[in-house]
Amino acid sequence: MADAPPALSRRRKDKTQPPIERLIVPLDGTHEAETAITPALKIARQLQIPLELFTVHDPVRGRWATGIDSVADEIAYAHVEVVCVSAGWAGDHLIHSAQETPGAVICLATHNRDRFSRMITGSVTEHVIRHSARPVLMVGPEYEPAFEPHQYRDCIVCLDGSGRDEAALHTARVWAQQLDLTLHLVHIDSPSKPEEPRIYEETLASLASDFTQAGIRADYSHLTDSDIAEGIMSFQTDTPGTLAVLTSRNRGVTRWVLGSVTATVLAHTTSPVLLAKPAQHL
Repeated sequence: MADAPPALSRRRKDKTQPPIERLIVPLDGTHEAETAITPALKIARQLQIPLELFTVHDPVRGRWATGIDSVADEIAYAHVEVVCVSAGWAGDHLIHSAQETPGAVICLATHNRDRFSRMITGSVTEHVIRHSARPVLMVGPEYEPAFEPHQYRDCIVCLDGSGRDEAALHTARVWAQQLDLTLHLVHIDSPSKPEEPRIYEETLASLASDFTQAGIRADYSHLTDSDIAEGIMSFQTDTPGTLAVLTSRNRGVTRWVLGSVTATVLAHTTSPVLLAKPAQHL
């Protein structure tokens, strides 16, 4: 963890995030890809916005379009749309599709945990993480929706004092306002640094107060764990269906695209992860 608490009350000079207006779920004909429909559908129903099932028909690289109409027909929701692009690479088409609607959010499912790092490198997932101008909602290979609530009510925001905290806080604010989420601001204190709770206490309390004054339910807490990712997942386990706002780096390869903590959480958590974009992308 960083040695200094996150900065407070800095005004963003860049564009703010638009409200969520559309959920885009890319499908490739696999059951794993379809798992992203569940969190996207919950959000779409709550906000009464379109849920777009997106696929590319590419007979050379794979049968992307197979069965997508059947999948759509099985969804009990009036605002399901199917988009099938006849050819090309899914990564480029996804980014282009999302750009057409400023409030579009791409919802991705990752697959086999053992192949997680290899899958991220050079994949559609990596391309979306790098180039999406908006937060990306993701579910990992251990995602388990069975015990989730009917709609999302809680969101954990893990702060570490880095420059990426600002993006996480901004994304959390936008989503909390629109989805009526309770924000749980968390710092994972290292057992080897007993001074950390004192250092971060004032910052966390001030941030929670700012959210409360803005009409957003918020609290804060310190969790002690030598492994930051384990601390985050422990919180999610105690509160099933809790979204976790984490950040991506948008550079490097494999785990560095996400950051090691984010990659570990995504590979093992049973709950959705919302990747906040650095300030320059919002």
